[in-house]
Amino acid sequence: MTFNMRRIVLLAILLQPTLFLLAGKPTKDTTLFNYGNKTVTTKEFYKGFSKNKDKGYVSKASEVDEYLELYKKFKLKVQDAYDQGLDTTEDFKTELATYRKQIAKPYLTDKVVNEQLVNEAYERMKYEVKASHILIVVRPFASPQDTLIALNKIISIRNKIDSGLSFENAAVEFSEDPSAPNNQGSLGYFTAFQMIYEFENYAFNTPVGKISRVFRTEFGYHIVKVFDKRLSKGEISVRQIKIEMNPNPSQEEVLEAEAKINEVYKKLQNGEKFVSLVQQYSEDASSVLKNGELPLFSMTSVRYPENFKNTAFSLLKDGDYSSPIQTANGFHILQRISLKPIDSLSKIKGSILNKISRDSRQYRNTLAVYEKAKKMYKFKENKKYNAILLKYIDDALLIGELKEDSVKMKSPESSVSLFALNKAKKTYTVKDFTKWLVEVQKPSNSKSKSSVIEQYYQAFRLQNIMEFYENDLENTNDTFAALYKEYKEGILLFTLTDKKVWSKSAEDTVGLKNFYNEHSSQYNFKDRYEATIYRCANRTIAESLKKDLENGLTMDSILKKNNRSNPLNVSNPMTGKYEQGNNQYANMIFTSGLTNQKYLIIEDPKSVGGFVVIVVHNFIPAGKKTLNEARGSVMSDYQASLEKEWIQQLLLKYPIVVNQTAYDSIKARMTGNK
Repeated sequence: MTFNMRRIVLLAILLQPTLFLLAGKPTKDTTLFNYGNKTVTTKEFYKGFSKNKDKGYVSKASEVDEYLELYKKFKLKVQDAYDQGLDTTEDFKTELATYRKQIAKPYLTDKVVNEQLVNEAYERMKYEVKASHILIVVRPFASPQDTLIALNKIISIRNKIDSGLSFENAAVEFSEDPSAPNNQGSLGYFTAFQMIYEFENYAFNTPVGKISRVFRTEFGYHIVKVFDKRLSKGEISVRQIKIEMNPNPSQEEVLEAEAKINEVYKKLQNGEKFVSLVQQYSEDASSVLKNGELPLFSMTSVRYPENFKNTAFSLLKDGDYSSPIQTANGFHILQRISLKPIDSLSKIKGSILNKISRDSRQYRNTLAVYEKAKKMYKFKENKKYNAILLKYIDDALLIGELKEDSVKMKSPESSVSLFALNKAKKTYTVKDFTKWLVEVQKPSNSKSKSSVIEQYYQAFRLQNIMEFYENDLENTNDTFAALYKEYKEGILLFTLTDKKVWSKSAEDTVGLKNFYNEHSSQYNFKDRYEATIYRCANRTIAESLKKDLENGLTMDSILKKNNRSNPLNVSNPMTGKYEQGNNQYANMIFTSGLTNQKYLIIEDPKSVGGFVVIVVHNFIPAGKKTLNEARGSVMSDYQASLEKEWIQQLLLKYPIVVNQTAYDSIKARMTGNK
């Protein structure tokens, strides 16, 4: 079973008990039932039953009784899994760790910061900014000297612009962005999530016509000039007819392609359908399969050239089509399908959150949680950490060849604390940092060991505090702890149920066969007809097809003959053995009163004007199904039998004793009868 399928089944197991709502909460926690030497309390039972409920619904007594039985079985199975040591296997630990990572993600974000990021991104998505930039490259690990040189250089460029040099000429002459000589620093129009977050901030916060102050990103120092800011037009859906050209076409090839597209355009103007012309003439194989339809795109999409986007968005209403346009790879006629404005925040909030999680702005979330963790665990840092590390770590770091067994690694200073989480009694030493550093180091262009160490140390500190916070969530967050326990026990339940029931029923062929033999009288066919069903476009086609069948033509010959003028005249036939109720068309054999005829022509209930030809091959009276014919039903029943037997064994192993007084009390509250 695939991981995704396991996940679906697991979620079904976890969510199964959450069908109904409780009316009242238990006032005190008492023992509800014992199983073996284990106990379930009224509070645990209530929490399991009441999660994911809507307010105001009152449960029925029968619903509470049903849940009690389900919960007893759940606890028995999970305890059996623990007793078998399934929670200690490597496969279990690996799978649980994967789920833990997934469910921990919401707890590693700051709700306030996240909400700010969502609202900010949504507001920016309503606009498109046109800007140019100038870049002076300086890497994150650059030495202070190199950083200062780069900073002074871009300040000098900014001063030249302020003195009259045009931004475009400055970009061509000074920018270290490789594309600047060709585009004069222009980035065109863009919106939220299309640039790194730091760059996006300056682009959106700089007024039109103005130049930003100098700022730094992971690529270096920038200045940005904003030329325009316009409302987003949303996303458009179009279909196209395309006549393709080679990447470097001759003039003759261009003229030939242009002549073709013009002929197609004339057909459009003469009233022929766009989709029909797509199928006949468009040379873009991928879009032809979708009747020429292209994926949604906006005016900031980089997939299409400017004249293509401008033409698409100039179409005023659905169904309008353009005159032919030329791009680098061919000629196009576009037809507007729909224009989709930006959705409301409530509709796209999930999508925005997903983008934030994969975007550099997520770092703001991380920093907020990081600061929270430092405060929670009473973080304290050795203020001399840089000097200690500078003395302790040799120059091999600069070329990415620091070794853990170097002489300095063995010095007494390796146990010196760099920082500590005092509340958790957790200390991170020079040795901890160095072992981590040996694993992650890379050759650096910087000659400043101090700045390289500082960069690595900042990353080490952030990573370890966040990891400690994440790994400690069970102890600091009751909601997470409960959810984690549910997943843990859900995986155990799935694993053992698979072993005891699902896989066993599939692998135990002898047991399955014996079960079938003992219960074979339960698996029977009703009366059936073996028949072939042809759907036809109209009665004339149906009559023609019936004559062809009577004359002994093969199925292939019949389809070729009748579909020559229109491939939809006759659909591919269906042949099978049908009980009444199994197939809408086969039902007509039972209800027509014409069961003694070999060929039936009947109106198609699914198609106006259509007719169905049914060829009745033979009648099959009711009878017993073989194991292969009944395998699905037999397998399901066999699994139910295996589970019932397993539960009976568990009840003997872990006898259940219910505190009836406690149950009656909590049940009365849960059903509103307190």
